Parts: sequence; structure tokens; C-alpha cells
Amino acid sequence: MNYYYDIILNWNEDRAYDFFEWNDTDSLELIKKIPLIKVKHKVFLDLMTNNIKIDQEFLKELEGKTLISAKKDLQKIDYVALFTDTKNVIAIEFNQEGISISRSKLLIEDELNVLEVLYGMKEHLFNYELLDSIKEDKTLRQIKDAKKLITIEINNLYQEKEIDKLKYLYYEYKKEYIDNIEYIYENIMNDLNNEFNDNILKLYYIIKLSYHKV
Repeated sequence: MNYYYDIILNWNEDRAYDFFEWNDTDSLELIKKIPLIKVKHKVFLDLMTNNIKIDQEFLKELEGKTLISAKKDLQKIDYVALFTDTKNVIAIEFNQEGISISRSKLLIEDELNVLEVLYGMKEHLFNYELLDSIKEDKTLRQIKDAKKLITIEINNLYQEKEIDKLKYLYYEYKKEYIDNIEYIYENIMNDLNNEFNDNILKLYYIIKLSYHKV
């Protein structure tokens, strides 16, 4: 089995984020050693777009082969590998049944380095079963997080009848003095369903700043 050494991964159950979507608060893992599996392009597309279940023989091959950097030493983790079709790379973790449970893309430098070491590497054949497909969402993670925070804040203020803060946020957002709280609430919530823009981004930052302690 081939291996790659010293990469950083950012595991996520629902979606493998591109490197430019990684956040400072993400729990990153420093991988010291990980199996590197070369596959056909069709297989790679299956891995990228579906949750899968690999056969027990291949699962056994992966068992305990990945090393991560812990606080004081190296620790083994089971059922993890990098998969590549010579043009793309993704890391996938499986559970004891061989079902994919989390994924990570790579930092651009790590991905380029992986692709450079593939010369002469043979494709690794293994059996797998396609489970449910992974829904494609091209919305940037930061946009989704911003809209989520605004939605939670506006809903809470509306339900708790914190009228003054709602009016303040709306003025900073729209530069309009509005006393009708129903109008303010519905207007902001409707805007969140439309295309993300600089004004919504500004509202996001204003809400975050409102919780900073002086």
C-alpha cells in the first residue's frame, strides 16, 4: 500500500469544504501518515458524490494505517484514506461497517504535492456499494453561516419583543427609521431568501459586534 505523509485535514460529516472555506474555529487534524489510493475517474466521482460502503477486505487493509499527531505522541486511527484520480484528491473516513462517515478536502499546497507523487502508482481495486447521494450545495460556507446567525438573532429579538434592538439593527441595515416591528421582521427575513449582498454582510458584522464586550 502507498502512503502520503504530513498533511492537514478538516473533517466534516455533511460536506467536504474547499480550503478557502475553512474557518479558524474548525478542528483540524495533522496527519503524519495516511494510505494513498489511486482510483479510476469514475470511481472517484462515485466517492465524491455518494456515501458509500466499502467491502470488508479493503476495510481491513485500511485498519490502523493512519497516524495522527497527538499532544505528546502519534496515535493510530482506523479506516481512513486519501483517494485520487490523478487530478483531484479527497480524504474519507469509514466506520467499522465500511460506511463513509466524514470527508475532507486538502489545502491547495497539500493537494498539489499529493498529485506530484502519483507517477508509476497502480490503481487500487476494491469493491464498494453506492448508498445515498450527497446533495451538492455550491453556497459558500461563510454565506450559510452568516445567514444562519442573522436568522437566529432576528427570530430571537422578534419573539422576545426586543423592539429597540430590532429598530437599531434595521436602521444600520437599511438606513431607515421604521416603527413597525412586523415590517422590520418580514423585510429582513425576506432579504435572507434572496441573493447574498454587501448589506446583508454588513448586518452580519453589526450583529457580531453587538455581542462584543467593551
